[in-house]
Amino acid sequence: MTMQPLKKFALVFLSLFIFAFITLATWLYSKIDGSLPILDGKFPIYGLTDTVDVMRDANGVPTIKGTNRLDVAVATGFIHAQERFFQMDLLRRNAAGELSSLFGDIAFKHDKSVRVHRFRQRAQLIVNQLSSEQKAILAAYTQGVNSGLKYLNTNPFEYLLLQQDPVEWREEDTILTVFSMYLDLQQQEGTRERVLGLMKSVFSDPVYQFLNPKGSKWDAALDNSTYSSAPLPELPWPAARSETTSRVIDEVKQQYNSEEFPGSNNWAVAGSVSKTGSAIVANDMHLGIRVPNTWFRASFEYQVKQQPVKVTGVTLPGTPLIVAGSNGQIAWGFTNSYGDYSDVIKLELNNDGQYLTPEGYLPFTEHKHVVAIKDKPSRSFTTKETIWGPVIGKNAKGELLAYKWIAHHAGAVNLASMELESATNVKQSFSIAHKAGIPSQNMVVGDKQGNIGWTIMGPIPNRNVPFGETPESWATGQYLWQGLLSGHDYPQIYNPINNRIWTANSRVIGGEDYKKLGNGGYALGARAQQIRDNLFKIEVFDEQALLSIALDDKALFLSRWQEFVLTKVLTEEVIKQHPQWQQAKDILSSNNSLSATVDSVGYRLVRNFRIALRDRVFSVINDNLSKQDQAFNLAKIRHQLEQPLWQLVNEQPDNFMWQPDETWQDTFVKAFTITFNDMTAEQPLAKATWGQQNTAKIEHPMAKAIPFFGKWLNMPASPLAGDSYMPRVQGKAFGASERMVVSPGHEETGIFHMPTSQSGHPWSPYFGKGHQDWVDGKATPFLPQQTRYTLTLLSY
Repeated sequence: MTMQPLKKFALVFLSLFIFAFITLATWLYSKIDGSLPILDGKFPIYGLTDTVDVMRDANGVPTIKGTNRLDVAVATGFIHAQERFFQMDLLRRNAAGELSSLFGDIAFKHDKSVRVHRFRQRAQLIVNQLSSEQKAILAAYTQGVNSGLKYLNTNPFEYLLLQQDPVEWREEDTILTVFSMYLDLQQQEGTRERVLGLMKSVFSDPVYQFLNPKGSKWDAALDNSTYSSAPLPELPWPAARSETTSRVIDEVKQQYNSEEFPGSNNWAVAGSVSKTGSAIVANDMHLGIRVPNTWFRASFEYQVKQQPVKVTGVTLPGTPLIVAGSNGQIAWGFTNSYGDYSDVIKLELNNDGQYLTPEGYLPFTEHKHVVAIKDKPSRSFTTKETIWGPVIGKNAKGELLAYKWIAHHAGAVNLASMELESATNVKQSFSIAHKAGIPSQNMVVGDKQGNIGWTIMGPIPNRNVPFGETPESWATGQYLWQGLLSGHDYPQIYNPINNRIWTANSRVIGGEDYKKLGNGGYALGARAQQIRDNLFKIEVFDEQALLSIALDDKALFLSRWQEFVLTKVLTEEVIKQHPQWQQAKDILSSNNSLSATVDSVGYRLVRNFRIALRDRVFSVINDNLSKQDQAFNLAKIRHQLEQPLWQLVNEQPDNFMWQPDETWQDTFVKAFTITFNDMTAEQPLAKATWGQQNTAKIEHPMAKAIPFFGKWLNMPASPLAGDSYMPRVQGKAFGASERMVVSPGHEETGIFHMPTSQSGHPWSPYFGKGHQDWVDGKATPFLPQQTRYTLTLLSY
């Protein structure tokens, strides 16, 4: 071939390539653009009884205005599907154990672990038992979701990447969405109870009580109740045996195990101490954060019995309700309660493989599961169930374990919380809370009249006697659940004399009410204590005062650890051996008040040292017990280890036989070595700030699947202030999934923050809007602002 024909061939090939590229790009653009939600226009929607207006502001926050609640449910479903269907799909599949059909083998392990709970079958049963009113709302919402999905010009863009089509929404999928929150907020396999059970079986009672303290100096209960910690064991402990004891310590892979704790902060002040004259409620719910955010902001306007209702707050896509917010009469919010809502049961078997019950030996019930897997044949397996719940594994002795969990109860999920949207006072809100089916929460509520209150919202097991800290046999009938606790027996606090209420995932109440709730793994009270103390520093409150408490990043919890590092670790003798540590000592000596600010080196030093020291002190215990039971992980009770850790490193007993090093001072030095070396591995210490370590990694779940352009789905990698043991809880992809401060009747001066934004679509005009305000803690309005887009949904 001569040069001239070669050039012509190359030109033709290049032209064809460019044409093919442009065609592909145009097709791809049309697909992505077609998956954007409809913001303006008029569209008929099946299921509506009257016209509904959806007015969005510049941030995409809709005001959904209809004549009745059913029409608002249809419109909410429509908007959720258009904005967040992929998120909704993940939530239902997560609970049903059906992620493998989207993502393939990588999700099979998760699906198999969740299928033991048979949540899809339970969801179907729950739908059938709902009241007629709740069924109607659920049906309306489902109709709206499927209409919203159909009105998209193309499938949500995530399905283009997965090369699949979305599956229509079913009524039971809303129930599954709530079950997904159960999986997030409670334990699906009783891990904490199993950890404590092994410890109790291995250690003497003094050792067990020491490592499992009932209380500490950080207690901050609303009733001022306190529980003491246990003293150090007097005899040598644990009983170290050469054939079981391991002292292999990994000094390279210290990851500063996460201190994150799914939960929240909320507090309220009474009208007698507020500038508005109404109560003021603050709430920030701590969850994992990704794109899009867990919540979707909305304001509903409709009528109930000819009375107007206007309620504003956050919805959970997949459900038709306002989860937390304000309706002009009440404002309410939640923190995860961490009561004991499950029990691990040791089974006693006979030679025929049956298990013992109070009625004698019974055979297991078996359920076959078939899991569809993308691009591969389906996989099947069988699970076993008892009269109490599913079999979840074995303990260290090889005994089969069953699981009794409130999530398996028929009352675990319902739509009763919808009644909060039109509630008028705190007492009425309590009655609604006690019949609601959600993962049990600390509900803090305040009303326009100035009243405030706390109670549990969601089901509580009614145990015949207080029990449940460790696995027990239920074969004799000594232990049992007598259904659910009745509403009049629920713990509650109404208008406390100090005019203030606070909760932050730690123990809220003592005495008989504490026995009703039990301990499902409460957080250390340091965060609640800091909130409480901040509340008592102020005499008269406005919304900004409560926002300032929410943004408090002072590290009061670490102040004693700062002093410990200066006096017990960085001694003159140690500095002589490690002169490079003098700079660290200078930084800590000059920093009188630690805060988790983005520019703080001292905070990062103390914070990481404490975690490195804790992991090292308890490393031999964790290693040896995890060899006995693979389910054991001391990290599951890491929050309660603060008290025994502090006692150990200060009293430095010589009868602690499972020390990782020859002396306590060796342990201190090695922990600090790990911390210092990590911070200075590629930079001088002065540049090793907390913001450098705590840099946002808030991503869309599909971002990694898109070469080059995937990063545009994510939020900026901003340094973030805050951490775990302070009001401003913040991790790389964890923290305040919303931040709300509102006084009922004065919503126009309320404050709201939300990470990421309303949208998960990168081409949306409000993608990322509001995220930087959340990062900066800048006060922004609670209510939707001036209308930018108007969508009118018409009835047929």
